[in-house]
Amino acid sequence: MANLAYGLQHVKSHLDQMISSQEILHLAEELGLTWRKRKLNPATTVCAWLLQLLAHVALAGLGRVTQIPASAAAFCKAKQRLPLQLLQKLVARSSRTQGAEPWRWKTFTLCLVDGTSATTPDTAPLAGHFGKAKNQRGTSSGYPIVKLLALLDGSTGLLSKVISLPSWRQEPTCLTRLWAVAAGLGEKVLVLGDRGLVSFSPMALLLSQGLQGCFRLPKCQVVKSQRRKSGRLLKRLGRQDLLVSWSRTTCPKWMSRPQWEAPGPVDCTLILRQIAFRVYRPGYRVTWAWIITTLLDPTHYPAQELIELYGRRWQVEVYFRDLKQTLKMKALTCRTLAGVQKEILLFVLLYNLVRRVMLQAAVHQGTTPNRLSFIDACRWLLWSSPGTPLPALKINALRIRPAPPRRLKSTRTKYPPLHGHRPQLTRPPCSVKL
Repeated sequence: MANLAYGLQHVKSHLDQMISSQEILHLAEELGLTWRKRKLNPATTVCAWLLQLLAHVALAGLGRVTQIPASAAAFCKAKQRLPLQLLQKLVARSSRTQGAEPWRWKTFTLCLVDGTSATTPDTAPLAGHFGKAKNQRGTSSGYPIVKLLALLDGSTGLLSKVISLPSWRQEPTCLTRLWAVAAGLGEKVLVLGDRGLVSFSPMALLLSQGLQGCFRLPKCQVVKSQRRKSGRLLKRLGRQDLLVSWSRTTCPKWMSRPQWEAPGPVDCTLILRQIAFRVYRPGYRVTWAWIITTLLDPTHYPAQELIELYGRRWQVEVYFRDLKQTLKMKALTCRTLAGVQKEILLFVLLYNLVRRVMLQAAVHQGTTPNRLSFIDACRWLLWSSPGTPLPALKINALRIRPAPPRRLKSTRTKYPPLHGHRPQLTRPPCSVKL
């Protein structure tokens, strides 16, 4: 227990490097939060919550782990007192760093945009707000699913913005908020995204913010000639390298009609660059893929370099794996809507805290942050004493792993799955009189 208590001091010392306890209290005062002179003030509550998520400790044992004489109810009430705006500002502060310059791409700051999901407890408020899967609606089986739309730094892995959405809401409705955050990261920002985020309106809003983009293009939106209504071929820049124009056709479902018809960035024609390439995988057929980008100069930005750059977009899946599998954010535990939103922000704050440790180690070890082990940084942050110098973290080897089929040899579990309503399954057997 003493080592975990040292872990609280260690986590707090590294949190002070991002933002000190006095700054946390000052931000809380700016938001109008008042508190009595107590042991669980906002700064101590944030540090204790971070340690709970890092060490995977139950709320009942958090007092012994942190050596703070408080009950589980006291910790729960302290979490409820934390305002959501305070945690949002802490996440924004934690994503600011000056260590990304050595890992830029052609003076561009790389940003990754993608979505993921997590499950929440099956309570009535959460099920009504977030919703369940289509085959589980109206039943007691399954859990509510919350969508997460995230903006990450492609070089450092720091998470700048995360937006929680209901399962039925489309991601493009919140892209404008992500573009505004990405525009504040620097003068030259290049956004990498998947094909689910590509259409006329998001690309127009992206360019209106002064950003550049490179996205995977769905096959249904590929321009092959001048006869297409929504897109036309303008010029051939090279082999499978085309200069195309996009025109708006119909209003998307996620955009309101007044916003679509108002003069602005959506009321224009886009000039984009479409690049086709072939994907070779051993044991599979050769397939074609396309990317669409706003970088139009083929001399400064060759097609092959853009294709290799888009391959770095897959790194966002590794970042999500660290967040959901290593830190165990895949299944949230709070049972209220406000608690779920706060828990997501605390997971993001903890994730950025570990990433900043990896940035410091990458500078000393002369490698990139993506090569270092995320779980090794978590172990050092949790089990080291305050003042311990940063050691050499484990460097993962560069290797191409095979793609085995997604099948399990056996699905042995201790208990059978729950099908149906629990009260009906727990009723005593009926007695029949003969």
